[in-house]
Amino acid sequence: MINQQKFYGGDIMKKIFLAIMFCILSIFTFANDWEFGSEGEHIIPLKGSNVTIKKEKITLKLTKDGMLVNVKFTFDSPNAENKIIGFVTPESGNGEDEDETTKISRKPEPLKIKNFKTIVNGKEVKSNVELLSKLLSKGVLDKNIIKEYTEKEKNFYNYVYYFNADFKQGENVVEHSYFYTGSYGVYERDFDYVVTTISKWKNKTVEDFEIEIQPENYFVKLPYSFWKNNKKINWEIVGKGKMVTIAPTKPNDEDANRIEKYGVIYLKLDNGSVRYRTKNFSPSEDFYMTRMDSIFGFEYEYPEGKVQGYKFKDKYFEILREVAYSNYSEIVDSLKNLSDKDLDIIRNYPYAFAGYNFTRKDLKSYFSQFIWYSPVSKNVKIDPSLDNIAKAVDEIREKRYK
Repeated sequence: MINQQKFYGGDIMKKIFLAIMFCILSIFTFANDWEFGSEGEHIIPLKGSNVTIKKEKITLKLTKDGMLVNVKFTFDSPNAENKIIGFVTPESGNGEDEDETTKISRKPEPLKIKNFKTIVNGKEVKSNVELLSKLLSKGVLDKNIIKEYTEKEKNFYNYVYYFNADFKQGENVVEHSYFYTGSYGVYERDFDYVVTTISKWKNKTVEDFEIEIQPENYFVKLPYSFWKNNKKINWEIVGKGKMVTIAPTKPNDEDANRIEKYGVIYLKLDNGSVRYRTKNFSPSEDFYMTRMDSIFGFEYEYPEGKVQGYKFKDKYFEILREVAYSNYSEIVDSLKNLSDKDLDIIRNYPYAFAGYNFTRKDLKSYFSQFIWYSPVSKNVKIDPSLDNIAKAVDEIREKRYK
């Protein structure tokens, strides 16, 4: 389990990550499909293969509790043969901070993957799940090839999903679908997908590649580049929404923060999806997506002013951030000297965060300038920690006009 700390309003908030991130398929005679874990593990072939990858489409759909994943591959096999296909996945909460003695004293934790389904050439195949250590003891896997995984077994347990697939000579279509929770904490859910394992294929590239993201109404961050030279990904909105691109400003500075070093894409859709399509795809960096559940939680990284036509924050945002988690009397005391106009905007901020569809044109126009706002409905649930904002404003107004 990995702990990370963030500073918020002067207090240290500890974000606890539950392991599971997922990576890309790699099929070999004995092969590694994709792997989930909190550290961005990479895929390794368990035995060599002459299989090449021709097409790949990844579809990722955010839900309240995680992400639905659908992946479709087209492979070219030189021979007709039965293949054992699989992937290695660290358990949830994988015990990274534990030593070998601690690991031996506990049991493996269950995986957070649900509804795992695989179809090979139109036929569903049964998947088996086994601890890596047990498969090794059965002699199913080549210990020399997966030396990296046996080393990591000292710190946490790995599982292996594997299944039999009848490959014909020529084109073969493999489809996967499943659900997983992502790694999550106080402010966000993080989803990583390792696409660099394309290099494990014979041709080391995908002739026809597409990744489609369906973020629903969530505010998300996407990667700026898939390459070490920071070439920009040409994300395309299919539907309606807002997107801001922040290019890396210090790509070679080891002390730079993540955005300065790698850049970022901020995205909020009203509807539709965002996608990237290309030919001869050979990435050197991986995909990630952050679902930003707390707009306040990322204030430290938001740029000032307008960027590509949109704002991230303003003076009211800053006022709220300072007082939102104070006790009720402190909130009232902090806001009591503000003008009626200021109070009006501050009172509606929590509703804007939640996507409230304002009837008042002035409020809708005001909040529409922010990258994170898009109207959803009038039936929204605001962040419970911001409940006291509206109550405090109402009390101030009542006292002011008695």
